Amino acid sequence: MDSISLYNPKILKHYKSNSQRARVLSENWCSSEMYCPSCLNEHIIHFPNNEKVKDFFCMNCRNEFQLKSSSKKFGKRVVDGEFNTLMKFLNKNKAPNFLLMHYSNDDWYIKNLFLVPKFFISPSIIEKRNPLKESARRRGWIGCNIIIEGIPDEGKINIIKNEKVINKKTVNKKWKKMFFLNDKNPYTRGWTTDVLKCIEDLSKREFTLKDIYKFKGYLKELHPKNEHIEAKIRQQLQILRDNNILKFKSRGNYSLKHFD
Repeated sequence: MDSISLYNPKILKHYKSNSQRARVLSENWCSSEMYCPSCLNEHIIHFPNNEKVKDFFCMNCRNEFQLKSSSKKFGKRVVDGEFNTLMKFLNKNKAPNFLLMHYSNDDWYIKNLFLVPKFFISPSIIEKRNPLKESARRRGWIGCNIIIEGIPDEGKINIIKNEKVINKKTVNKKWKKMFFLNDKNPYTRGWTTDVLKCIEDLSKREFTLKDIYKFKGYLKELHPKNEHIEAKIRQQLQILRDNNILKFKSRGNYSLKHFD
């Protein structure tokens, strides 16, 4: 990654609207500068136009990526495409990795770029939007949002932060840290990442089982079909402990390893 500038005079001259410019400039930058965070292959390849859900892929490890770019910092939600299409990919465990790029259309520099790995994409962070009205050109079309605030920090890997490029090996290390989720189905890993998000929201190094039980109502909203929330919480704590994310201190007492 040699440059964080999107600037390309030919593209700026050819396209008039900033939204068109941003789309083409960001895609052009990814094709020339972005590496694969999974295997560190030097380039990712642009899919042909109109490929559903995904924009780029790695020829080495076959990971797929969808790019979202915005001139504003990403907030609680990111607007995505058609709900049923994404859910179909998700249920087949074929959701892409998401690259979220925040740029300035004053100087066309990338301010921030972070990755949400595919193994953090679960049904609990996909929000179904209302169908478009009958008067709309695509009447009845149902879009969706990705609830970014519902993803734990471990699932938001910085690639560029405040115009500073993060070392590739650091990015790759963070990818590998949670890669154990990749073998889980979307609903199973959704429980693990949702509990991890609750742990992070405690904002303290050490915590108790009782602390996590306080999130029972929140977890019940995310997983309404489950009638054994406390047992499920304990199961996820065990999974996180077995994969070196948590330390078991004593009965009912834990600490986050990445706070050590």
